[in-house]
Amino acid sequence: MSPFGRNFLPGPTDVRPEVLAALDHPMFGHRSPRMQALLASVQPALQECFGTRQPVFVATSSGTGLLEAAIRNGVRDRVLVAVGGYFGEYLARIAESCGRQVFRVHVHPGLAITAEQLDQFLEGPAVDAVAIVHSESSTGALADIPALAEVVRARKDVLLLVDGVTSVGAMPIEMDRWGADYYCTGSQKAMALPPGLAFGAASERFMARAQEQDDAGYYFSVRRMVSIARENLPTWTPAVSLFLALELQMARIAASGGWSARWARHRAMLETMEAWIAAPFVAAGGPTVMALRASIITTNIVVATLLIVGIFVPFSYYLDRLFYRSAQRRAARQQSDGRRGS
Repeated sequence: MSPFGRNFLPGPTDVRPEVLAALDHPMFGHRSPRMQALLASVQPALQECFGTRQPVFVATSSGTGLLEAAIRNGVRDRVLVAVGGYFGEYLARIAESCGRQVFRVHVHPGLAITAEQLDQFLEGPAVDAVAIVHSESSTGALADIPALAEVVRARKDVLLLVDGVTSVGAMPIEMDRWGADYYCTGSQKAMALPPGLAFGAASERFMARAQEQDDAGYYFSVRRMVSIARENLPTWTPAVSLFLALELQMARIAASGGWSARWARHRAMLETMEAWIAAPFVAAGGPTVMALRASIITTNIVVATLLIVGIFVPFSYYLDRLFYRSAQRRAARQQSDGRRGS
């Protein structure tokens, strides 16, 4: 086992030894006063993290589970998905697997869709929702959610669903103020917990939409999860040990200055990493580092660069080839299927 501080993935991240130790505590009833008190104690911290006054619900699942919940509960028929990297395409495939019609908007890898681009695309076929990956960790691009939300809110009855898996906890999120309708994340990312929990929040507009859905399912019914969270009760049978780790981690964050101090530390770590990468090239008078700056915005949680022949280049250069070739193959298959069906 590698020592703490040696794992540089955006997730699963390293987990502090004392947080891991919380997993060793004896089990207790998941519907006991102890669990209800635990959930009540972490709710304010989770709401601050999401920037919402709505209840933050917790599911025993990966973040993917709550991405599927976003689609099943928030999309009637058609959704526009911005695809600029692996996780944008991942989100589109989740929507298709849920039986929704997906309109992919392909953005150059390493960039994020702009408000102006989204405004133009929404002049096309009508959609029920727009789904965006906030922090595309495959390229380092960060979407401007406040600007995108303003565009979406200008359309009647269109929701904004945000994959915040690698942004929530890593940077300030103002879900209510920005006007996003749904956000979710997983415990193994910026929360710095073991994998196995997913966190989500939904706007009143989203809840009204979910009320209409007849195929939202049971386990991932957002209406049920929100109702249960309001009472500080667990959804179904939870991973009790992970909730103990969550309780300890929220206390650690509070004792270290709260979320604002944590976000500032993440930003400082990013700047330190960028300076470290650039230093040898600056000293040698060579090319400067080409860190990914999507519209001059880089996600706090990942510096996506690749060292090739001594020069750092954006990882997006390689993703560009991968995703556009994939799109070309998909278009060719659709064209072939169309010929066979005629």
